Amino acid sequence: MFITFSFLLLLSLAPDDPVADKLVSEALQKTPELEAARAALEAARRRVEPSRTLPDPMASVSYQTDERGVMLSQPLPWPGKLELAARASASEAREIEVGPLNRAALTIEARVRTVWYDLALARALDRLIEERRETATQIEATTRNRYAAGLAVQQDVLRAQVELARIDELKAEQRAAIASRLAELNRLLGRPLDTSAELPPIAPLPPPQTIVEGVLALSPEVAAARQGIETGRLRVDISKKNFLPDFVVSAGSMRSMWQIGAGISVPMWINKRQQNQLAEAQAQLAERTAESDVVARELELRTRERIAQLQSANDVATLYREKVIPLDELSYESALASYQSGKVPFITVFDAMNSLYSDRATWLARLADAAKWRVAIDEAR
Repeated sequence: MFITFSFLLLLSLAPDDPVADKLVSEALQKTPELEAARAALEAARRRVEPSRTLPDPMASVSYQTDERGVMLSQPLPWPGKLELAARASASEAREIEVGPLNRAALTIEARVRTVWYDLALARALDRLIEERRETATQIEATTRNRYAAGLAVQQDVLRAQVELARIDELKAEQRAAIASRLAELNRLLGRPLDTSAELPPIAPLPPPQTIVEGVLALSPEVAAARQGIETGRLRVDISKKNFLPDFVVSAGSMRSMWQIGAGISVPMWINKRQQNQLAEAQAQLAERTAESDVVARELELRTRERIAQLQSANDVATLYREKVIPLDELSYESALASYQSGKVPFITVFDAMNSLYSDRATWLARLADAAKWRVAIDEAR
């Protein structure tokens, strides 16, 4: 499992983030969800050896006139039955290993990384609010100076002070968001977290078809479905073996003699038992084969949808960084200069400032979205 999961990490689309990588490794060692999956795998592996072991012998005591005897009997399945049963049990264990166990690991990784980037976004927005407070404070001071000089009205001063109070409200909400994200990470890690988080920049993507092929090749659900087909084939082979008889050998002793015997089971109810068992196994194999195709198609659809969302987040983030925010900055500087020269009303300045910081917050949100969509594509594997 650990080799398989390490291979998954090597092909990850998640942003290069050593701190997040370390947190993921730590969570994988501590999370109870992964321990539960490992326990389920261990339980499945423990079924392999009993499957290839002979049935328990039977001991009996007999009486004949005034003599007593002891008889031991040992059932012997038709050659090959036990080995097929062991292979089927091993295949079922492999289904858990490549499916639920790897899925649990990927889910934990995705949860840690997603919360990590939510925390990074919350802290980035918190810093942005502080910048907004400094700007609003400067505007409020400018307004008071103009009012003192008789160049502005009291309403402008009051409006600036109201804006500062609203920024305090945003600050309180952001502190709560940071505390919530930290609490979630602490639960996943089982310890308090005090490290800083940064949003990763936009990064180029491989071609969508390459991503889809990689996801299909590494998906735990696809791997489990394929292994399920192998299990189904083994179950069909076992059902065919059930048409053959089993044996029993026995040996015993009475006071003055030994008794040795052999028997054979007679498949008398083939039409009612063995034929239906074979038909059931064949139907289950057909079901698993069809499900394997369904899983692959659904996974491809889900991956392409996530790629589209990731590309959209990248495009929007780039648009805001290269066009929208620079224009907002020019608009704000122009509005402030025009207000100071008495050419525009005070409200124009605050409209420009609010647009600037709102668009910067949108840009940060799209950066976080892009990082989390990368994580979501990895989780789909």
